Amino acid sequence: MEQPQLLGRLLLKFDHGDAAVPEDLSAAARAPDGSVWVASDEHGVLHRLSPEEPRVFSHQQRHDVAGLLGVKGGEEMDIEALDMQDGHLWLVGSHSSVRRKPKGKGVAKDLARLATVEHQPARFMLARLPLPTKGKGKAASKSGRAKKQDAVSLEPSEGSRLVELLREDEHLGPFLVPAGAGAPPGALAIPSKDNGLDIEGLAVHGNRVFLGLRGPVLRGWAVLLEMEVDSNGYGALEPHRKKKGGWYRKHFLDLDGLGIRELSRHGNDLLILAGPTLPLDGTIRLYRLRNGLNLTKDSIHPQEPGGLEPLFDVPRSEKADHAEGVALFSYFEPDDSVLIVYDSPARQRRYGPCGVLADVFRLF
Repeated sequence: MEQPQLLGRLLLKFDHGDAAVPEDLSAAARAPDGSVWVASDEHGVLHRLSPEEPRVFSHQQRHDVAGLLGVKGGEEMDIEALDMQDGHLWLVGSHSSVRRKPKGKGVAKDLARLATVEHQPARFMLARLPLPTKGKGKAASKSGRAKKQDAVSLEPSEGSRLVELLREDEHLGPFLVPAGAGAPPGALAIPSKDNGLDIEGLAVHGNRVFLGLRGPVLRGWAVLLEMEVDSNGYGALEPHRKKKGGWYRKHFLDLDGLGIRELSRHGNDLLILAGPTLPLDGTIRLYRLRNGLNLTKDSIHPQEPGGLEPLFDVPRSEKADHAEGVALFSYFEPDDSVLIVYDSPARQRRYGPCGVLADVFRLF
């Protein structure tokens, strides 16, 4: 495994009205026009930043994808990953339930909070939107409407189609136990930070979607899901059943006990950002799965040269600088590096009231 080589940093400058966004970056993608798109997992908004000068991205445009996708006001989408493919922007929510945190306002209240698991339907979203071409905050369609967008998440009242499929899975099903009587359809009893379902990685190749799971991790093996999706002609995406049976493929990866935090395509390879499944400070490591886009069946990948290879550990700060998003980047030459954005950035990473520094590491 190589030592990380930091080529440089990019300054991401947000508007004053979005001063909280740099504290909460969860995903990044580089568009063909050179702009950088980022997501904040607490909001249903994507932010497009364009080059202002070398290594500085600003001219922020906000895109309300929650509104486009019909998410009700106040619901958290928890956008964890982005990708670009054939003129479309893809995004995925965590598909997770959440255990409430103690707040230190009394033992009884904190115990009650720890016993409370919340279901937030907007988190159960996989969506494809045409890339906006012009106009601040506009949707991809000329009218600004969402009728051309496709989403592979059923209405919250019906539950998630993906969760329904995975509940029948011999490996993942036990982690997707229904929340119990009175709970909404699709609600999960095991929260993400308890090794429950937590989707944090996304890569798209044609009509194939790769979903990286932060959890569950099974005896140290991380899970990569692969499925084909097609438009049903009514503004939604649907999983496509393969001719030989099955709605998806599973790929188990030896990531040293870590879960998948993000995915990115590099040629036919998959770049995998991995980190702890539980909410703790620990190793953040970048891996390469060679020829990962050409997998044709369920698979298990131990670490080996020419297969699954660790590349480098991402430097981190205690209680800060949680690497969340990774995107292919061109620093000196095309696709010679990766851009990494951070949740909870360290004080030294902040630049003014609304700016934050992202890292660019060399790819070997």
